[in-house]
Amino acid sequence: MRLLSYIYLLITTIRNFLYDEKILPIRKVPGVEVICIGNVSVGGTGKTPAVHFFVKKLLARGRKVAVVSRGYRGKRKRDPLLVSDGMVIFATPQESGDESYLHAINLKVPVIVGADRYKACMFAKKHFDIDTIVLDDGFQHRKLYRDRDVVLIDATNPFGGGYVLPRGLLREDFKRAVKRASEFIITKSDLVNERELKRIKNYFKKKYHKEVSVAKHGISKLCDLKGNMKPLFWVKGKRLLIFSGLANPLNFEKTVISLAPAYIERLDFKDHHNFKPKDIALIRKKAEKMDADYILTTEKDLVKLPDNLNISNLYVLKIEFTMLEDNTLKDMKG
Repeated sequence: MRLLSYIYLLITTIRNFLYDEKILPIRKVPGVEVICIGNVSVGGTGKTPAVHFFVKKLLARGRKVAVVSRGYRGKRKRDPLLVSDGMVIFATPQESGDESYLHAINLKVPVIVGADRYKACMFAKKHFDIDTIVLDDGFQHRKLYRDRDVVLIDATNPFGGGYVLPRGLLREDFKRAVKRASEFIITKSDLVNERELKRIKNYFKKKYHKEVSVAKHGISKLCDLKGNMKPLFWVKGKRLLIFSGLANPLNFEKTVISLAPAYIERLDFKDHHNFKPKDIALIRKKAEKMDADYILTTEKDLVKLPDNLNISNLYVLKIEFTMLEDNTLKDMKG
């Protein structure tokens, strides 16, 4: 594991050097401002709700926005693929990937996915009247020029375990990577104590002299499978089975604990998991065995569940990205 981690670090370091020295070309989308929302570690920092926050903030400033993403784990025949034109959704979650599909559901802006982010951005520019692109999870995609790199730092694991993949969670050397950031957002701040949050915030402010914002991922609503809202107090004192396909399912559990259930059991699937009938059978069996009052999952996992699913006590916990200290886009015009 240590050897593989060293090899991975060497490859990413050489690759970044080649881009830093302009040996490898970086392509710019003309006439469009590109704002990247990314991180240095693998998954779990809250990029999807952060993208929603930035799109809404930019729209409020009068910007004409599109979202571009890699469409991770999406299986599509066309690339780039138009997921939504801002009004109509043209792709399935399996084609677009779950995160891009959530963008299409929650945002009234064009959403495009593509392995080559430059081509996807050019597609957005060609077909839509936009002046800004929010790039979802593109911090390591160095071949595309970004006007601003917003880097998310998970308060529960701010340094990715200190090692690159596969030994740790880092995608590249941490100290070198964060120097490229334009600003930082410490996410999931509600899952650590005030002293730890202050320590993390001071580290990034004093070490890198860039703007630092603080956000939490609070519970916004509880919904049934048809989207009907239910009271959150239903969960209090109940026996719960929670399941998810997340990079960090422990944080989901911590969020549910805040609702004061009597008992929780957790069923974890791989990140971005596509749920099959056998998975649903496993969930049902587990819920029956523990005599669960309710089964809870996330909005991200909801879009990957089979159609016409009929589990009467299954509910979706929706999480909202809320800024506690918002210093983002301070020097940006418009």
